[in-house]
Amino acid sequence: MTTATVLKEKIVEKLQTIGGVAQVLDYPSQDFQKFPAVQVSFEGNTSEYETTTENDELFTYNLYVFELIDGKFSKVKSRLILEELSDTIRDAFDSDEFLAGISLPSGKTMLGIRPTTSDIGEDDEGKYAISIIELAIRVSKRV
Repeated sequence: MTTATVLKEKIVEKLQTIGGVAQVLDYPSQDFQKFPAVQVSFEGNTSEYETTTENDELFTYNLYVFELIDGKFSKVKSRLILEELSDTIRDAFDSDEFLAGISLPSGKTMLGIRPTTSDIGEDDEGKYAISIIELAIRVSKRV
């Protein structure tokens, strides 16, 4: 299994333990059964050599948090729900910097995860309020 896949699976697992998250998807979709729903998307990775035997890799994932705007919740209420849940999600990753229990492929070491940017808005059709939280994960690789 690739490092990117292992990291994504652990992010999904972590999200499933957060109160207030009703559904987690690890693939692009807007076919949600429950809300708030979170979609995890691998955005890419970069690397930089630290020494001749060590390479630092940076993996980036976006968490798309969706709340339905409908008769039940107004735009304002949907955004408030996402503001609170986004803060809860950020705190959960801040307090588990090394993703406890993760098992990376041989020769790789977890250096830490951190939520970086986040933004709240709406989709183009006005159907969902959406929060986007970027996670940056540093991994050391022996070469």
